Amino acid sequence: MLESYVSPLLMSYVNRYIKNLKPSDLQLSLWGGDVVLSKLDLRLDVLEQELKLPFMFLSGHIHELRIHVPWTKLSSEPVVITINTMECILKLRDGAADDSESCGSSSTNRSASESSRASAKPRRVQQNPSDPDLPPGYVQSLIRRVVNNVNILVNNLILKYVEDDIVLSVNITSAECYTVDELWDRAFMDIVSPELVLRKVINFSDCTVCLDKRNASGKIEFYQDPLLYKCSFRTRLHFTYDNINAKIPAVIKVHTMVESLKLSLTDQQLPMFIRLMELGVALYYGEMGVHREGEREESGSLREGVSGLMDGSEASLTGQYYQDEDEDQGWVSWAWSFVPAIVSAEDEEGEGESGFYTESTEAGSARPLHRSPRDPVVSIGFYCTKASLTFKLTESCSESSYYSPQKLKSREVLSVEQEGITVEALMMGEPFFDCQVGVVGCRAVCLKGIMGVRDFEENMNRKEEDAVFFRCGDTLSAKGMTYLTNSLFDYRSPENNGVRAEFILDGKLHRETFTEEAGLQRYGAFYMDYLYTMENSSRVCVGPQECKDEPLVQETSVKRIVVGPLDLQLHSSAVHRILKMIACTLDHEYQPYCKPQPDVVEEPVCVGPEQVSALEEFIPTRQTSVMLMRARVTVPAAEYNLLHLILPALLGHKVSTAQASVSQVPILRPLPALQLQVQRVTFEHSEPMQEQEVTRAASSLSQPSHTLLHHCYTHCYLKVFELQAGLTVIDSGEFQPIIPIIPSFSTAVYWKQLCLPVYWARKASVPVRECVFELPQVCVQATRAQVLLLQSMYRSWTHTLGGGACSGISDCLISHAFNTTAGVKPVCVAPVLEVCVQRVELKVCVRPALLCVSGTLGAVKVCARTPGVCDGQKEQLVPLVQGPSDTTDLHTRHWLIGSRKPASLLSPDLLQISLQLPQQEHAPNPGAVLLVSVQGITVNVDPVLSSWLLFQPQRTSGSRPTQQVSMVMKKRREDEASVGSTALTKQPSNQASDYTSSPVKTKTVTESRPLSVPVKVFPSSEECVVSSEEHMKNLITHTWNAVKHLTLQVELESCCVFVPSDSLPSPGSLVSGDVAGTVRCWYHSQACMPGTLVLCLPQISVFSAGHRRMEPLQDGPFTVPRPVLEEGDAFPWTVCVSHLSVYSLLGQQRSRSVLDPLGFTSTLALTAPKLQPESRDAFIMCLHVDLQPVQLRCSNPQVQLVFSLWCRWSQIFSAFERMQSRGTHRSSPGFPDSSATPAGPSSPSPVPPDTSTCSPSADLGSHTEGNSTHTEEPVVCETMTLEQKTCSISGSSGKLSVWMQWMLPKLTLKLFSCDTAAKNNELCVMAEMEDLSASVDVQDVYTKVKCKVGSFHIDHYRSRPAEGWLCDGVILQCKESPVC
Repeated sequence: MLESYVSPLLMSYVNRYIKNLKPSDLQLSLWGGDVVLSKLDLRLDVLEQELKLPFMFLSGHIHELRIHVPWTKLSSEPVVITINTMECILKLRDGAADDSESCGSSSTNRSASESSRASAKPRRVQQNPSDPDLPPGYVQSLIRRVVNNVNILVNNLILKYVEDDIVLSVNITSAECYTVDELWDRAFMDIVSPELVLRKVINFSDCTVCLDKRNASGKIEFYQDPLLYKCSFRTRLHFTYDNINAKIPAVIKVHTMVESLKLSLTDQQLPMFIRLMELGVALYYGEMGVHREGEREESGSLREGVSGLMDGSEASLTGQYYQDEDEDQGWVSWAWSFVPAIVSAEDEEGEGESGFYTESTEAGSARPLHRSPRDPVVSIGFYCTKASLTFKLTESCSESSYYSPQKLKSREVLSVEQEGITVEALMMGEPFFDCQVGVVGCRAVCLKGIMGVRDFEENMNRKEEDAVFFRCGDTLSAKGMTYLTNSLFDYRSPENNGVRAEFILDGKLHRETFTEEAGLQRYGAFYMDYLYTMENSSRVCVGPQECKDEPLVQETSVKRIVVGPLDLQLHSSAVHRILKMIACTLDHEYQPYCKPQPDVVEEPVCVGPEQVSALEEFIPTRQTSVMLMRARVTVPAAEYNLLHLILPALLGHKVSTAQASVSQVPILRPLPALQLQVQRVTFEHSEPMQEQEVTRAASSLSQPSHTLLHHCYTHCYLKVFELQAGLTVIDSGEFQPIIPIIPSFSTAVYWKQLCLPVYWARKASVPVRECVFELPQVCVQATRAQVLLLQSMYRSWTHTLGGGACSGISDCLISHAFNTTAGVKPVCVAPVLEVCVQRVELKVCVRPALLCVSGTLGAVKVCARTPGVCDGQKEQLVPLVQGPSDTTDLHTRHWLIGSRKPASLLSPDLLQISLQLPQQEHAPNPGAVLLVSVQGITVNVDPVLSSWLLFQPQRTSGSRPTQQVSMVMKKRREDEASVGSTALTKQPSNQASDYTSSPVKTKTVTESRPLSVPVKVFPSSEECVVSSEEHMKNLITHTWNAVKHLTLQVELESCCVFVPSDSLPSPGSLVSGDVAGTVRCWYHSQACMPGTLVLCLPQISVFSAGHRRMEPLQDGPFTVPRPVLEEGDAFPWTVCVSHLSVYSLLGQQRSRSVLDPLGFTSTLALTAPKLQPESRDAFIMCLHVDLQPVQLRCSNPQVQLVFSLWCRWSQIFSAFERMQSRGTHRSSPGFPDSSATPAGPSSPSPVPPDTSTCSPSADLGSHTEGNSTHTEEPVVCETMTLEQKTCSISGSSGKLSVWMQWMLPKLTLKLFSCDTAAKNNELCVMAEMEDLSASVDVQDVYTKVKCKVGSFHIDHYRSRPAEGWLCDGVILQCKESPVC
């Protein structure tokens, strides 16, 4: 009868997972139609064997099991299996126990494992061919219908996981699985042609997830809020078969839908939640040590982490009871093995034509085939309409009674909301796997208050838009239901319209179809596509093992991530909440699951040319690309600042509750902000999958090919397109138009890292790291008011006042920065300073023995733009700095007369530098090399700089900072009066010592501190006082260590500085930024050119000993003709200085020289010979300078020009210093420095300086006191002679010897003046000194100074128009020989 076929099938499953059952009692109950079993214990070993998880079951119970079999209606009513209250407790498997089990060295463990598997394996259903009433075909179809329509109902499912102090519990009130029809309604269905489709639905009701912390005794003292509370979701399963007798579906779709998913995490749950995530990552990558070494080896798709889902054997494809009895699979493969088991249990029939079993002649047991005829296509999807994650801060609170137990009270502070979430996975065995994740919209919202600051309370009257600090993507109302496209919940999907779905299972076609643009168009906020494919290829073995004729797979892994348009506002509320969450995440004492293991270098292998060529044909890599589209980040000024309470926690310091404070900050509008906008950011990352195999092959070759060496690195590319920064104002929740500070620019960075450097330890020529940075052009433009505003915004984040309030920013400064004075146009328009940098390239190469740095700076231009004050007036451009500039002929005045070529676009780079430093000091390698080349620079010290530097906003009487501080203090008093005795000064913390059951009324440090004195937020190390001798000792030691092996080549072209007495704007016909061209144009075409002093700095070249000039830009590593091998061989240095001159432009095309072109040649030698072993080093410096003749000229107009310029700029710098000093004691427009103390009557007076003066006999070490009443003993800063200083330095750092010599053939000084008697005549007084020499010799015991002059005379000349200069007499003459 039917009972003889159905009953053994049901009993086999019940007896398989439940122990201590009597088959006779169970069979009798089944024949009655209903069976009820109570207080059942699960077979824990069977569950562990079936699931193959790295967890072990501590307990498993079923309170009640009901089985209802409608014997009379088996063909129309389903069999119902009801489980009431099922509870299981799990823990992480012990690594030692698991290792002993996995090793399989003990025969006892092996036999026990085999017996458990044998008991777990269900018995085959034996058909009775002698029964004439029930033909075999009818029984098979009936059993298939019964199994396909089994209803499973689980009431009150409880799962618990315990680890350390973590208790994770999952409680599902009801879970029901049943068969449905094409409309997804409950029905009794069967697989019929031509559809060959089976549909099922699983409904989960009231799923609750809790995460609590237990104490040392295992009890939970405080119950946290549930992570997930009473969430219901439904799952639709769709199976498509090729034929009616197919054992495995050809297409499997499992899609889950959640309407609303509300998650919450408290500050105490956050570390535990991160701990569980780390556990999952460690298990996923096999870093726990709970599996065999063979299972950890990443080969095939297992290296991709997806391999566990697709093991490739027939066992993983044919269900849980078709697995090989002698080989274990990875724990991840359990998910894939259970996919076909959901379909039916009829696979145990084991028909001969099914092809799943073959008889093994050796073992005589049934074993799976190596490959299945066709892998099923599996589609798994998860869809969520709305999801939210709320972060909460907890604090302990007590009831009215003092002795009542404490409870935890949570306060919501942050919420992350998402819409339209999609997670889809498509796989077909091992050859193909794809996972797509998409989010339609996302936003983050600030909730209530944090750390006592009530910024978003109900009574704050803030708009909802102010609470949202992060937005990304669109909304569901704008996008529609695109996130459900082609899912089982989409009425337009092929499965819901009776059409068989088609899938793209080709990697190339998949990438062409599912592009980044298509994914972003479907979702809007976030899109990720992970594609893994595998193809067979010829095998290449690299290693001592023998090669087998097994096909090697060619793997490709491509991961693409796209983030849609986002808007991030990092205001005070958002930053404090984010940092508080990070601090809570770090507040734990959990040990890491795995520790980094050192790389083990295996024995070198011999690789033949054929193997290398075969390996180079295809090297599998993992490629990841991340794209960020149209992002905007806004950082406003801080409205309040409690970072001094959060940052110590991030640095690992304990923060006491006495530091917490309560404040209520008003809404500041308008609020200035810095805004960053970027059009697109792309990041690309690639690394080899089989890095060890490729590295072993490449490192064994003497000269590996470029392709093979390229795949031994991890490569990263970062490209930023159209990034710009500017100032804006937040007013009424909206942004004002941005004022650009940094216009849009693009940049790129590339770096690579050697995967396994230990394999290349013997090859110093292989780079370990390389980095290349490119910046085509970047400009910065700002007024002085905008710079002051940026400084004030920065200091609002780095300094804080009492109670967490910040020094405010005056409205006047904001109006000047944005040039929007209320109702009145500014009278004085501030100039805009613009700095432009072009063609920046930097390359860094790190090798085992060398660090190579090379870079170029194309050009630098600085100019000032002065907008016209009156309507219709054009803005004027004043060039300030230009480089590179042709300064070869600017040292003389002839360039003003002749023609001058404009700056060429093909001019060399302004700066070229190459640096090579040895990494191993004791290794026998050449010393450091520095090659520097700087082209000519022209500088215009225009008076427009003074108007830019001396800008000072007017301080209004009703400034906002005073109002803010007063409102803070007023509201704090109101809060204290309203709450009564409630303790509000407590800061939420995870430490038990931070919780108090009774209010403690104490004043905090911040309350007693004056509000006018800001405190630094970022902790700084204590500055130690270093004496001048110690500082000089360190300077000499560091300098010598840097230059003793240095090969130096420095070439600096001349820098010409123009100092005009009035502004020199550039004419409109001139190239923008040409300083020399502007001066020349004013010199020729302008009638009233202002007086200008021209200072032409010299051209300098420095070469070390024996070094020949080479190109300054070298691609490292490079070699020099004469490397420095011994200490001190780089000396002497040869220093050549030329073209130093000073002249003046006086208008009306008049130019007069002040200092004729001057140059000199110098030789510098520095040695530190070793003395006796117990003695210290002796530093010996020798300097010899040969100067060219010096000729100075001076006239009355030049003196007046220099004096006027000196007075002007000295007043400017004095005013600027006074402004800066006032700014340190005022809260507006900037913030005072934390190291400065407020000036006042109570402030201590500074220490009076030492007024002692040096006497003529200062070289003997004595000094005479001046008119001073300071009679105390001299302090450290007392005036000391050169001999005393050298002796002091020598005593602390060794012996110091200095010898310097200067040689000057002639020094000429000419003073010009007009003859008062005759207007057309000029007078000149000329003084000449010849054969000048000076030397200084500084030793330990003496200091010697010598000076010698060969001759000296002063003559008087007079100039007449027709006669020229004539000598009028000799004023003074002095020679070594007697004067005739």
